[in-house]
Formats: sequence, C-alpha cells, structure tokens
Amino acid sequence: MNRIAIAIASLTAVCTVNSLVAAPAEDGMASDKAALAPLQTFVGLWRGVGQPRRGSSQDAWTETADWSWKFTDGRATLVFASPKGKFYRSGKLQPAGEKATFELIAERADDSGDDHFSGKLDDAGQLVLLAADDEKRPAEAPARITIRTVADGDRLLVLYEKRASGERYARLAEVGATRVGAAFAKGSGEPECVVTGGVGTIAVEYQGKKYYVCCTGCRDLFNDDPEGVLAEYRERKAAEKAKEK
Repeated sequence: MNRIAIAIASLTAVCTVNSLVAAPAEDGMASDKAALAPLQTFVGLWRGVGQPRRGSSQDAWTETADWSWKFTDGRATLVFASPKGKFYRSGKLQPAGEKATFELIAERADDSGDDHFSGKLDDAGQLVLLAADDEKRPAEAPARITIRTVADGDRLLVLYEKRASGERYARLAEVGATRVGAAFAKGSGEPECVVTGGVGTIAVEYQGKKYYVCCTGCRDLFNDDPEGVLAEYRERKAAEKAKEK
C-alpha cells in the first residue's frame, strides 16, 4: 500500500472513530432533553414569598429563582440559582438511571454542602423528590421537596418538608413564586424556543434572521452551534407536522 493510500485509510479510521464517539454524546443530550421535557414549565425567572405556615406572614421571606437549561459535555440538565434562597442557593436537576426518575443535587444556603434527592412526577403532575440517606445532612434540612406549577405555568410552588416519624413528613415552608413577565406572549402567538420547544422569551439572531430561546442556557447553546440547533428544530417541526397528517 502506497503512502497516499495509507493516509486515506488512516483518515477514514479517525473519522469513523470520531463519529462513533460523537454519536453517544448527541444521543445523550437528546435523551436528557426528552426526559426533562415534562419539567419545561420550571424554566424562567421567578419571584416568590416563603411562608413557614400557610396563610401567615410571620417569619415569611422573599427570594428569587432562575431556572434554565444547561448543556455541557453532550448532556442536558435543568439548573436553578436562588442567591437568597432559605434552604438552597443553587441546584442541578437531571435524569436518573431509572426511567422517568429525576435526581436533584442542591447546594445548601449555608455553604455546608450538597443534598441529593431523587423522585418522579406523581399522578397530579407534581415532582416529588426524597432526600438520600446522609448522616451529614442536618436534621432540620428538607427531606422531601414537592414542586409544581399552576395557573397555566405562571405560578411555581415549592413545598419543603422534614421527616417526622416513620413515613410521615412535616411542613418546613412553602415558596409560592410568580413568573417574572407572566403576561408576556399570552395566546396563540407565543414564540417557540428553537432548542426545547418551550415558550421563547429571549431573541437570538443568525444570518440576519431572528429566533427565540427560553433561557440563557439555550441561548448559549444556540450561539455555540446555530446550524446544529436549527437543523434539529426543523427536524422536530417536520416530525410534528407528519404526526398531524
């Protein structure tokens, strides 16, 4: 075999290996996005009030939470930042090993470490997360977190509970938050996020044309690879159109 043939064969082998390596990453991101899609309504900026006791303003506090998508190393997660959160200041929500199961890794507000939770959506559409057994977790730390949206996705309710006795839980507090800009894009003319299919609230541009994304994470992914994002978007829309026929 001459040198040119050897070079061609080597290049072909490298390309083949690269394609095999890239495919799992792409499949992983698509799989993560599909698994997390039912939680799309969490995405957005929220302003809320926490109440230890329902219907009472005693010891109440205010906090904000910014939920967004994050795409790194070929995987997709949902992340939140809550600088003044009473219990957690940030966290990452991702698909777990078991189908339709999610894992939450949350950073405690006092910088003492992370708490790990796992759970599923219940029949009412609430995400119910139970804390993993951890001797280092504070006794008064949340042992169960229930997250749900109401009012057509404009209200986010997060209930924190501690373990009482046996399988019982006792309320620590609930944060009721309203989506910032809740009146935006109501009705049939809602822009669509080209990355996730959620409601687009941030405008981006490519080759002189405007598109929309739902959060800063999707904006960053679009800016990094607009051709890839738009190609996937067109495929998704074509598949939706085919289903309608």
